[in-house]
Amino acid sequence: MASRYSVIQYVPDPIADERINIGVVAFNNNTVRVRFVSNWERVRHFGLQDIEFLKDFARQMNNEAKQGLLFPCEKFSELTNQERIIKISRGWINSIQFTEPRGSLDTVDELLEDIASTYLHEKNSALESKIKVRDRQATARIIKSKTLSALKREFGDHARELLKVNYEIPGSSTSNKFDVVVANGKPYFAAHGISFEVDIPDTLKDAVMWRISDVKSLQPNFPLAIFVLPPKLEQDHYQQIKSTYQKTINTYQEMGADIVQEYEVEPWLLSQIKSLTGQLPKHF
Repeated sequence: MASRYSVIQYVPDPIADERINIGVVAFNNNTVRVRFVSNWERVRHFGLQDIEFLKDFARQMNNEAKQGLLFPCEKFSELTNQERIIKISRGWINSIQFTEPRGSLDTVDELLEDIASTYLHEKNSALESKIKVRDRQATARIIKSKTLSALKREFGDHARELLKVNYEIPGSSTSNKFDVVVANGKPYFAAHGISFEVDIPDTLKDAVMWRISDVKSLQPNFPLAIFVLPPKLEQDHYQQIKSTYQKTINTYQEMGADIVQEYEVEPWLLSQIKSLTGQLPKHF
């Protein structure tokens, strides 16, 4: 099921139309996830007025989202979540406004992580402000950069023709999107990133597991790597997170994925690229 998202913005003076992002919402017809800024001081300085009503609104949306609801008032009762957001984004003129929803092929939980990283420019927790951590988006950037570099060394200017980003690989049940796929008419190998340097929901770990399972059930020998960033010693509840991390990567391995840590990315890529000899057109 396609997911959609909207950015929640604070507009102190609708006439001036100056705005600041205060939250994001990701949803489909059955699930709603929201996230707001954790530090409201920047918002307070932006509006130069009391913002308790914004915090109250954030609490209300969080409570409703836990029940899978968006604005459960009577006038919206016959509308889908997407129709509700569209109606609100086009009709509201007060100081809390929503952007028109956009679509994504990611799950709702994956989408929430991506849009929060993009639109809410702050650390997600006090821990992350103290230590340098990398989230799932960072893993995706790392694997993309390293794959492009490895392809350039082997294929020069043709590297970008082979590198596919957020590309879908067919599985037994559906097509599954991966951060990086090397393909030319057909996919040769794929990689996807996940980070345990930050807290991640079970649904995100399960989404990666589903990708592996679905692809491997159709193509058991298809080369597939999961690039992982292990937890850091400085993290709260490190031992608990480490245990979850170990169980998760063991499960991924048992399902047929290669588990690749940061220092192993380039060797894994080079081994896969060497296997392409004879499979590509002569101009490569």
